[in-house]
Amino acid sequence: MTSLAVLLTAYGRYAFLDEAISSIAFQSREPDEVLVFTDNKEIVKNVLDKYGVDAEIYQEPRLSLPATYARVGELSTADYILPLEDDDVFKPNKLEILEKYCKGYSLIKHAANFIDERSRPINWMKQPANPVIITRENAWYLHLSFPYHVWPSTFAVKTSLLRKHGETLMRLKLHTDFIIFVLALMEGNILYIPERLTYYRVGSGHSQLTSCDKLSKVICTWNKYVYDDAFLLRYIHDKNVKKLILPTYFHHLLNAYLLNSIYDCEFKYDVKYFQLITICIKCVVEYFQFLHKSFPLKRMLLAILSPFLSTKNAGKILKKRICR
Repeated sequence: MTSLAVLLTAYGRYAFLDEAISSIAFQSREPDEVLVFTDNKEIVKNVLDKYGVDAEIYQEPRLSLPATYARVGELSTADYILPLEDDDVFKPNKLEILEKYCKGYSLIKHAANFIDERSRPINWMKQPANPVIITRENAWYLHLSFPYHVWPSTFAVKTSLLRKHGETLMRLKLHTDFIIFVLALMEGNILYIPERLTYYRVGSGHSQLTSCDKLSKVICTWNKYVYDDAFLLRYIHDKNVKKLILPTYFHHLLNAYLLNSIYDCEFKYDVKYFQLITICIKCVVEYFQFLHKSFPLKRMLLAILSPFLSTKNAGKILKKRICR
């Protein structure tokens, strides 16, 4: 029998905690463990008690999100970890269905239904309708049609993976879903199934819903993503997986380079112009045949011209485009 642990993370957001915890309580197949990482133990404990959920609570607010997964690898005795972010909701049969698929895959990724901040169903993104096995060799081509690495609340992660890469996870900052996905590829195959087993909430804290009023927060997120992506490029040696990492790194690098000149963040990734040019050339050579598929050509040209425009003016041009 495969043992399953639920990992609930609740940092600074509690408005949807009742829904998240109730979805653990009413599973048709009980979790073998529930681990909660939070910055407010009392709030979380009150809701857990309300629904009679037995959980181990860890108040470790200084941990980065990747480091939280490293801690779970140390603490959990279960075979697989099922992350649940505090604003998402598991469907009642999620654990029962997933258990059938947790048979050696390094990661199982499933589809989701989307809800808004009022828990109303919304149409947001089309998801693949057929199951697929993702390998190092096909991950890049599959990634062109759908970002399989997104939304931790739709993952089941092999605990041994977190244990093995715990030291690395402790050194990373934020880009958790992508980090886990890449590490899973290095450990074995990933299974995607089209069953929609989670309600994924769009809007409450989604860092990629880029609008003008959220841009200052998002650019600080991108700075941490650049750091993590750059680390992964050094850490991973498989050429197929590096090919998956490079365009993600390039997107975040461009945004950080252009927007750091007009926004202040607690952590800023220092992007040198010649470093940027080197990555631009590498990406154009590597992905020339895909330049028409969401390649950030205009942002790349804006970054290349920044010494003539000034980096601050180039950043203002990009901000204006985003805010338009």
